[in-house]
Amino acid sequence: MLEQLEQFKTQADKAITSANTLQELRDVEVHFLGRRGKLALLLQQLRDLPQEERPAAGARANELKKDLIAALAHRAESLKGGTPASTSHVLDITWPGERMPYGHIHPLTRFLRLVTSIFSSMGFEIIEGPEVESTKYNFDLLNIPKDHPARDVWDTFFVRSPEGVKSAEGDLVLRTHTSPMQVRAMETRTPPVRFIVPGRVYRHEATDASHEAMFYQCEGLVIDRGIRVTDLLGTLKIFLQTLFEKKVKIRVRPEFYPFVEPGLDIDMSCLLCDGKGCPACKQSGWMEMMGSGMVHPKVLTNMGVDPKVYSGFAFGLGIDRLMMLYFGIDDVRLSYQSDMRFLEQF
Repeated sequence: MLEQLEQFKTQADKAITSANTLQELRDVEVHFLGRRGKLALLLQQLRDLPQEERPAAGARANELKKDLIAALAHRAESLKGGTPASTSHVLDITWPGERMPYGHIHPLTRFLRLVTSIFSSMGFEIIEGPEVESTKYNFDLLNIPKDHPARDVWDTFFVRSPEGVKSAEGDLVLRTHTSPMQVRAMETRTPPVRFIVPGRVYRHEATDASHEAMFYQCEGLVIDRGIRVTDLLGTLKIFLQTLFEKKVKIRVRPEFYPFVEPGLDIDMSCLLCDGKGCPACKQSGWMEMMGSGMVHPKVLTNMGVDPKVYSGFAFGLGIDRLMMLYFGIDDVRLSYQSDMRFLEQF
């Protein structure tokens, strides 16, 4: 048995030295040390040896295995470092190097830039805000006071405040919408205003083809004298037609949102199935694109705006769902899985 092990070592050493590429070296490793390699077959013979010969043979086999692993690693480093694998190899220093693959913009980022460019062309200002928000701005100033049943819709991720730190603005949360920037932005502005707030938001959602716990939203706000619901519907229809470069079907449904009155849901005919029904639209033929409505007088007051003089509308676009329709994607989760097979298509 010991003689067989020495022959095994001689053969393995010769094969390792002869390997000229990392792939050849990998083949050598599998041949000698793989689950069905030569060493594994030799070790199976240990049980047939006399009892007194087994310890020595087993110890030598383990020693050989360690030596071969070290020899393989050393040879791999030599090959990676560019050491010539044979004396016949000649390095041509004029040969161009390997071109690094180009990256590209993530489809969500690409689509968000398209959305902001459309609204910018319509005269909207683009602003951003914090993703960690206080309950004062995320809920209270938007007419969603503590214990209001509407808070259940946004099952919230709370953030632990530093020890001993108390805030008059309440607890910290991962923002559930970008609407808090309505009030924050109006602290430094006076009507007329027209802006959008794109960014990530977080909700404790059960994920499926059209829902995720983290997603992108684009909040819009317009305040001026004489703003009406027709201004809201016209703005959104022009946006959707410009985005998809064709006439689109929309429908308007009444909905309750504490920070608008009246509140409206805007649906668009599902472009993935042409309105026939699919998993993304839950077989309805329609996809909910955004919540919207006329800004509630109490919210206007919280902004420091006189609701008797000014009116306005607000809307919240679901960027992920719009992106799915734009690129023909049938599952929102694909955007966040970092799967190169998906990302390289864009």
